[in-house]
Amino acid sequence: MGQNFVQGATVSIGGVAATDVVVESPTAIIAKTVAAAVGAADVTVTVNGRAATLPGAFRFEQSGEQPTIVSVTAKGTRTNQPPGLADLDEEIVVSAVVQDGDTPEDRLTFKWSADAGTFSGEGVSVHWRAPADAPTPASIVLNVEVKDDGGNTASATTTVSLHNSVKEVGDLARQFLDDFSNSNNAPGFVVRNFSKSPRCERERDSEFDDTAKNREIYRIESSSIGPATVSIQFVSIPCAWRPDHPIFGDACAVIPAAWSSLCLKTNPECNVGEHPKVEGQDYVTAVFEQTEWRLCGSQFRSKDNVARPNFIR
Repeated sequence: MGQNFVQGATVSIGGVAATDVVVESPTAIIAKTVAAAVGAADVTVTVNGRAATLPGAFRFEQSGEQPTIVSVTAKGTRTNQPPGLADLDEEIVVSAVVQDGDTPEDRLTFKWSADAGTFSGEGVSVHWRAPADAPTPASIVLNVEVKDDGGNTASATTTVSLHNSVKEVGDLARQFLDDFSNSNNAPGFVVRNFSKSPRCERERDSEFDDTAKNREIYRIESSSIGPATVSIQFVSIPCAWRPDHPIFGDACAVIPAAWSSLCLKTNPECNVGEHPKVEGQDYVTAVFEQTEWRLCGSQFRSKDNVARPNFIR
């Protein structure tokens, strides 16, 4: 309420011009405010170049419509890469789906933060770069806070499984071969890091049986397990040297290996008491399941290209 209002009057609230100004009478004006932070604001009316201000005459309150964060997703750019997986120093896309009945998406304010790593970009979809050096595997929580025109806020999180996949797969594959190389280790212990999923069940059972058979025929006296060469693919590409028995996985490790053994039982490869040696490369596949890498299958290729099913596949 005021006095001496005439047509053409303008109104500002908190220093920002109001819109849709209507002079209803010499003592009443209706106007539409813009969005502003919650709190009191000065009201200024200007008539024919003369202005009058009433301090703190208007108070902004939160609107009744709360923003709703429907989902937050984190996804890498590699073909078939599982959502929520990132390797060290990898950049992935993080996006939020938000619903707000009274604030358009382009006027929402997004604040992104994380336990580790850095964000770039702004708005509903940003990029997050994983730290270049960190203990793995690890779980990194990504946070988003959304604020609308009325000052209402909502927050949500998503968790990224952080890995050094090449190292982890290589370590698992070499651990498997080291465990196999100790004849005191039971088959169940040797295959403990293999997936039990239907995808890998046949190969895991085969490795169990091969290890059990090896324990019957040989006692491994010495071994040499070399460094692993690992490729990460997330597609069903065979990791093998035998076309008749390809093994598949999300990753493939190729490891040079050699064993010297005591022959305990005469078989096509040796007679009792002999000390056969075998040398070649072992092909080991791994799959990413939920938040971890698991082994899936193994196939050994000796230098003479013999499968040697009684030793290791």
